Parts: sequence; structure tokens; C-alpha cells
Amino acid sequence: MAINGSDLRQRIMFGSIYVAITALCTLASWYATAVMIAVTAAICCYEFLRMARTAGYHPYMIIGTTAAALIPLALTVMAELNHAAAAGLFVAILAAIFMLLRYFSRIEDTIVDVALTLFGYLYTGFVLSSFILLRGFLPGIEGGVLCLLVLASIWANDGLAYLGGSAFGKHKFAPHISPKKSWEGVACGIAASIFCWMLIPVLVPECGFGFAWAAVSGIVVGIADIIGDLTESHIKRGFGVKDAGDLLPGHGGLLDRSDSFIFGSVAAFAMVNGGSYLFSLLGVML
Repeated sequence: MAINGSDLRQRIMFGSIYVAITALCTLASWYATAVMIAVTAAICCYEFLRMARTAGYHPYMIIGTTAAALIPLALTVMAELNHAAAAGLFVAILAAIFMLLRYFSRIEDTIVDVALTLFGYLYTGFVLSSFILLRGFLPGIEGGVLCLLVLASIWANDGLAYLGGSAFGKHKFAPHISPKKSWEGVACGIAASIFCWMLIPVLVPECGFGFAWAAVSGIVVGIADIIGDLTESHIKRGFGVKDAGDLLPGHGGLLDRSDSFIFGSVAAFAMVNGGSYLFSLLGVML
């Protein structure tokens, strides 16, 4: 499949704007990162719920979008008191109570509408909050550089998978979910992810792991990126839409741009935070 020059230029231009905003917020501070995640989660949840509406469902747009934004913010406020997870769960449960109250008062609403809304704000607001926790793993600029390199691994995975698949793709990876994906593109993407992770021990030695764990983390996060991409593709196929939105021309909606980020941030936090526990048990750093 040949690379479409016009499409590529459009993807680069709007993708660069998204990358610049995300990178600046991530480097600026932990609180700027939290605000960025809250806005991202709210927009992504709104796009998800809007897709559900186009498919004939009636999810609770205001409740879902508000909960998706408040979960990361509540988590951030309570993180310093070691109650981050509890704060996020409190907002999620409170939103669920509001949904059930409306569900019981409106005979035309269905439990599917409740389930879609619940999934929407957990899928975006709760899962994306893991990136805020990752940003707080190291204080100051070191944490920002660590997160920026994690982001680079996710973006490089997406970009190289697209370019590699467009230039060399011959063997379909998941033809029933994402027909354009190829094994060649997946291999290019994971290789790019590994390369970015290998930079972390060099540029952020405070991370607490070496090249072996960085390589393993690059593979794990690269696979998580692909799963996130396929998950959103499957969701869109189920709703019968091509893109989640049109906020970023050449990419679709913000959810289309963030699908890999959602799952990748969880995997990255697990590898970085879990690595320190593993090394303490083994008594050796990998």
C-alpha cells in the first residue's frame, strides 16, 4: 500500500500540534499534566458517547463527560494523601449513582445506556489517570522527561507502524478489526517503542532500571499500544462509524489519536512502578 502524500502531510501537521501541547504540559509540571489528562479524558469520553448515540443508544453525555474529567482531577488532589485510587473510585461511584437515579426516573432509558456511560468514563478518565501517577513517579523535571520518553515510545509506535505498514505491509495483522494493519507495520512500531525505552536509562538514570528492563518494557508497552488501537477500532466497527470525531483532521477525533495512549499509559506505569518492587525482591537491577 503506497503512502498518500496529502494524508501524510495533514497527519503530520495536526499530529504535531497535539504532540506539542501534550509534551509541554507533561514537562511543565505534575498539575499541568493532570489538567491535560482531564481535558483529554473528557473529550475522548464525549466522542465515545457520541458514537454510541449515532448507533441508536442514549448514554448520559453530561454525566459521563463530567465524570471523565473529574476522576483525574480528584485523583491528583488526593494523591499527596495517598488516597488517589479512592478519590477516583469515589467520583466513578458518585457518577454511577446519578446515572441510576436518572435511569429509574425515565422509563425510556435502558441498562445498556447506563453500561455504555459507565464504560465510557472508566475507559477514558480512570484508565488515563495512570499517566498522572506515572508523572509523579519521579519529582521535578526528571518525571517529565520520563513521561515524555514514554509518550515518544507510544507516538513512535503509532507513526512507524503506519509508515512501515504503508511502505512494506503485505501480511494482514487483524483484517476483521483493522484491515490496514500489517505484521510488518506492527514489527516496525514495536522496534520504535523499544528504541525510545532504551533511552530512558540513559537520559533518566533515576528511573531505577537498566537496558534489559527497558527493552522488555518497550515490548510490553508496544503490545499494549496495539491492543488499545485495536480496541478502539473494534468499538468504532461496532458502532458503525469510521472515526470517533473530526477534531484532528487526518487522525479523526481525539479518541482516535489517544487510543494507544490509553492502554499504553497503564502498561508504562505498571512496568516503571512494578519494576522497582521486582528489583527490590530480586536484589538486582535489570
